[in-house]
Amino acid sequence: MGLDGDHVRIELSDARGERRPLPSGQPDEGGYGLLLVAALATAWGVKDRSVGKTVWATVPTVPLAP
Repeated sequence: MGLDGDHVRIELSDARGERRPLPSGQPDEGGYGLLLVAALATAWGVKDRSVGKTVWATVPTVPLAP
């Protein structure tokens, strides 16, 4: 996790590189995680690691204008 100006970057890594998260309009067997990320983050993505993957998101530290 890191703070960069008016955004914080959150990262979560795991060893399951073959299972990449896909955006969906409905909750999947894992719950509402990506729906919440898509609603709150200004950007998110996936980067490969030597073993597995890291999913990251940038979230504003101040409310965005409606």
